[in-house]
Parts: sequence; C-alpha cells; structure tokens
Amino acid sequence: MKLNIQRRQLLKTVGAFFMAYGLDIHAENLSLSAPSKSETEMLSAFVDVLIPRDQYTGSATDCQVDKQIWSLAESSENFRRLLALGCEGLNATDGPSFSELSYQQQYKLVSWMAESDWNHVPRRFYEIVRQTALSLYYAQPETWQGLSISVPPQPNGYPPPWN
Repeated sequence: MKLNIQRRQLLKTVGAFFMAYGLDIHAENLSLSAPSKSETEMLSAFVDVLIPRDQYTGSATDCQVDKQIWSLAESSENFRRLLALGCEGLNATDGPSFSELSYQQQYKLVSWMAESDWNHVPRRFYEIVRQTALSLYYAQPETWQGLSISVPPQPNGYPPPWN
C-alpha cells in the first residue's frame, strides 16, 4: 500500500512539473538577481541527483558545483533565466518541493526530464545544467579518484595501454 502512495505522489509531482511548463510564464516576471534560497536548494538537489556521492568522491554540492553554476549565471542573462525557469518548474509540484522529495522520486523526475521534448524547458534545463555540472565537476582533480587517469589527457593525449 505504501508503494502505491509513493507512486501516486510521484505521478502528481511529474504531472505538476509538466503542467508548470504549459503555463504562460513570462521571463520578465522572473527574478534575475541573486538566486533565492528556494532556487539554491532546488539546484543543489538537482545536481546531486546528476552527480551523487560515491565511495571515491563527493557529490556535486560537496565539490561546490552548484555554487560555480550560480557564478556562471551571473555573466549570462540567458543562463540565469534558464536556471530560474528550471528551478521554478522543479518547485511547482503539488506537494513537497523537489529538494524535499526522496532520492528515488527525484531520480524518477530527473529521468523524465532527460526523456522529455527538447523544445521545452525541462529537457533544456536538464541537458544544459547536466553538461555544465559534469564539466565543472570533472575539472577538479579531487574528482578523479577511482578513475584510471591521474592527469588530464590534454595536451599529451592518453598514454598507450602498455605503459
């Protein structure tokens, strides 16, 4: 019975998220100033779903990726607008906010975003934030633990496998 309630809550959450992007949200109504507490919580939870903590390295927020993304947004109005729309959508659920959902519910919602239509905000938010987060995360040498590299492959390229 508990599983059905969680499933129902997830369906309501995904439905509300989808409906939020069907609404006529005008960019001029979005705040492009410093991120709100709600926005920072949404983005932190989102990037931690994309890059969770494992046995070797910390999560995206452990490595300050969320803060670096907000810093990048200061120099790009379009990127800041995308973050505002994406965070607003993550928070436009009929129930708890995205950051308060269980990891499994967050993961299912992010998986849905990854499969949604590219021409809508959820997919664009997912793709652009994902690429940015991965680039910022793996630019830090401390995140290479557990990988078979110890230095960046450029400018020398990957060493031959027999070395």
